[in-house]
Amino acid sequence: MRESEQSVRDPLAIRRIAVFKMRHTLKKEQRLVVRAEALDEEGRGVATYEGVELVVSGIYPGEAAEIAIEALSRHHPRGFGRLIRLIEPHSARRLSPCPSDRSRGGGCTGCPLLALGVEAQHEAHRRSLKIRYGLELGEILQANDAGYRMASKRIAFDTREGIEFGSFRRGTNRPAVMTGCIVESPLIVRAIDELREKARALGISSRSINGRAGINAIWLKTDGEGLLLTLIGDDLHDARIEALARSLEMSRGVFYSRRDPAGNALRGETPVRLAGASFLDTELFGIHQHLGPLGFLQPNPAAARLAYHKLLEGIEGGALAFDLYAGAGLITEKLRERFKEVIPCESFEESARALGVAPLRAQDFLSQAIANHRKPDLIVANPPRSGLGVEPSKALVALAPKELRIMSCSAKSFARDRTILNEGFELIELTGVDTLPHTGHLELVARFRRKESQRDEEGRPNSG
Repeated sequence: MRESEQSVRDPLAIRRIAVFKMRHTLKKEQRLVVRAEALDEEGRGVATYEGVELVVSGIYPGEAAEIAIEALSRHHPRGFGRLIRLIEPHSARRLSPCPSDRSRGGGCTGCPLLALGVEAQHEAHRRSLKIRYGLELGEILQANDAGYRMASKRIAFDTREGIEFGSFRRGTNRPAVMTGCIVESPLIVRAIDELREKARALGISSRSINGRAGINAIWLKTDGEGLLLTLIGDDLHDARIEALARSLEMSRGVFYSRRDPAGNALRGETPVRLAGASFLDTELFGIHQHLGPLGFLQPNPAAARLAYHKLLEGIEGGALAFDLYAGAGLITEKLRERFKEVIPCESFEESARALGVAPLRAQDFLSQAIANHRKPDLIVANPPRSGLGVEPSKALVALAPKELRIMSCSAKSFARDRTILNEGFELIELTGVDTLPHTGHLELVARFRRKESQRDEEGRPNSG
């Protein structure tokens, strides 16, 4: 093969050629008329122009719009634009019900799909998964779409009126007010209103000035009845902060967590209780837990229950099951009702210790299972946003359980892993769970069945 022919077939060379053509076709501030085809995982519209993917906030699949190019990628044939005007709006487009939403002139960008009806949001998800990843989605389950967030993280910033609690505008470090937020629990909204009023009365700002402590951010978690509030700042030694904590009636427990002023992370260190209760008693999927101030809580527990039920639906049981990325062990406990032996795998040390196992990465756990000739009937996996990855996916094919269940929070990583899993499994059902309505996020629950080619001549799983 000649060198010129080989370079044309090389993916990296093809991408470089596409980027070169893009930079000679498109320029910054150039105006175009495009039609959105899908949504990306951030809920932004995606269109194609002359082979270039254009990402634009505020447009939905099927809509035609005039846009202006804001930036072009240096390494991919991809550009980013801003909406100038809608030419053909979606038939289900509506006035956003949230007064702080960007589409109504506010600054909040947390719910990019709010100006689209809920059923149309689901259709947009379905269409996007098909176009971008080749995934055929079955039903989409939803528990609620208003007041569903039971956990909230807010940044603090100062206004003319005093301290305020909101969010960063997407892609910037500029703050946005979230007054009237309709997706957070009413209890969280009321607790923030109370905090704002009393912090302003005490003259507390978002910055530590002249030895006076400020509040940089807050974390709130509720079970619908009680609420834990964590104040995050640079220093605890300020009587005003302690007085504030004692005065808050909406919060069952108030904590302070010191943040490293040299870092960018909002999450602070080990929180110190200032007032009230140390934890909440919560229940999810029939299992009771103590929830601390910075412990993990599903932002939408009602939808999470639907996802967990779907993940375990129709499982009959057997001799051995693996629970990968076991976390708090909810799935492990449910599987133990149906299997003689269930082995959880968790890499986070604290969670692994609570499960009674050594902390292990999924890749290492699966490698040990293969080496020890363990043959599970079922494997359940709930990986992080980055997905399973290449090596764990290959190990699952080698182990060849009769059935594989996966809960994924990223369609992109799931589609990548599926290309490897297809070597040993058949995807027989893919369900969406709208755990974060009005956003680009959709939880996926997948059911795989082992292909018959993965069994050896004696009818046992073929481990390769």
